[in-house]
Amino acid sequence: MSKQPNILFILTDHQAYYGHHRPGEFDYRLPRFDSFCQEGVKFDRAYCVAPICTPARTSMMTGLYPSHHGLLFNTERPGKRDIDLSQELYSHHLSNAGYRNAYVGKWHCGHERLPTDYGIEGWSLPDYGKIYMSEAYKTYAEERGFGEARAHIDYHLNRPEWNDKTITLHDPSPWAFMNGSGVLQGPPEAHEEQFVAHLASEKLRELSDDQQPWSLVASFWGPHQPYYPSEPYASMVDPSTIPEYPTFNDDLEGRPLRYAFHRDINHRSSHEWPEWSTWQTILGRAYGQGYQTDAAVGTILDTLRESGQEDNTLVIWCADHGDALASHGGMWDKATTYIEEVARVPLAVRWPEAINPDQSNSQPISNLDVTATMLDAAGITVPEEMHSRSLLTLCQEPASAAWPDHVICQHHGHVVELTQRICITDRFKYVAALFDGDELYDLEDDPFETNNLINSAAHKDTLRQLQGYIIDRIEETNDRKAVHLAHAIKL
Repeated sequence: MSKQPNILFILTDHQAYYGHHRPGEFDYRLPRFDSFCQEGVKFDRAYCVAPICTPARTSMMTGLYPSHHGLLFNTERPGKRDIDLSQELYSHHLSNAGYRNAYVGKWHCGHERLPTDYGIEGWSLPDYGKIYMSEAYKTYAEERGFGEARAHIDYHLNRPEWNDKTITLHDPSPWAFMNGSGVLQGPPEAHEEQFVAHLASEKLRELSDDQQPWSLVASFWGPHQPYYPSEPYASMVDPSTIPEYPTFNDDLEGRPLRYAFHRDINHRSSHEWPEWSTWQTILGRAYGQGYQTDAAVGTILDTLRESGQEDNTLVIWCADHGDALASHGGMWDKATTYIEEVARVPLAVRWPEAINPDQSNSQPISNLDVTATMLDAAGITVPEEMHSRSLLTLCQEPASAAWPDHVICQHHGHVVELTQRICITDRFKYVAALFDGDELYDLEDDPFETNNLINSAAHKDTLRQLQGYIIDRIEETNDRKAVHLAHAIKL
């Protein structure tokens, strides 16, 4: 390697991924992500450290579990809503190693503070952010003659009076248009994904002109709902060709109470959208938004190639968490469950000078491991207090990598607060939930989690083993948020 690598971290948000591409039944593959994986290492079993935006994103910034950085819920909720200014982020370590650090796009790790408050240059918005009402987007749109952002609404969960109408996407709250599907009017460049890609590409060109090694986080709002892709992406999937999702008709019988909160009490999707034909339309737009985000990331990768710095740039591409869309009786968004649909994320790593192409790895990992990977690539010793592990050994010497045979993740709930610790091995997943039912699934035989084995006599040894892993991790990390859960597991 000629010098310290540059680092490009691409982060998408809330991505419909697991279960949506079903070989032999339905084809939903993202072309730029697929080609990117062929140029590096694809991690086939990557999980989110926590299936909520703020906890997951803050963990990737700090290398710590949510129980330790303290942002257990999204920043819109009362409680701790900003990363402590005394907390070291990935960028502090990189700065000490001579890097120039930038961040462009969705932050959602703070109620008031932004990346600039931690010494990172770039552009973002506080809280979730209202991109179409930001001054940066308005200037961008005005310069190109796009006008105000408007979307034709197919369906809206909370505002059915908007169905089949074109609405201007201006409201002080980012949630006003959230639970809907439709088509953003105007050219693709008017979409928020292309806007973020434009800003990130501009920043990348600026960084590339400097002699200093650099890191850039390009963070997208999509493909998170609302599912309002532009044409031609909006029509790339014919809704009538989308087969019924395998657990769409799940009646939730025998499942822990949190499933009912997710589907019936929280989003009520089983009542609002009972017909699969309607869900086909929604999924078609969701998939279109996935294609549009994929293309926007491709713009940044093209800019990197044009800069001449591609070979010595570590690129990590992943999502913060998944999307429960259409699963388990017709869910929407994510909530207090840790189902595979919200837990699994796309994750791949490319570094032409140091990593061989066209690899895949089935080791269970989490996106928490992004932090240590960046530091390791920069030649920085990963601090002992970090919970993150570097993926480079799995990329470069997988046969000799000393890696645990399981991964531990966390969930503290969303809308409904519920402490959970999750253990995933090469085959099984165990969810320990305080004051609600536990779950155990054989993901090899039951990939859509239809048969909870928690009371199976044949799986008692497996259950005890996974429970032991969780207790060990709670004790090793001094996880005070889960002390009562550990006691409950031991009982």
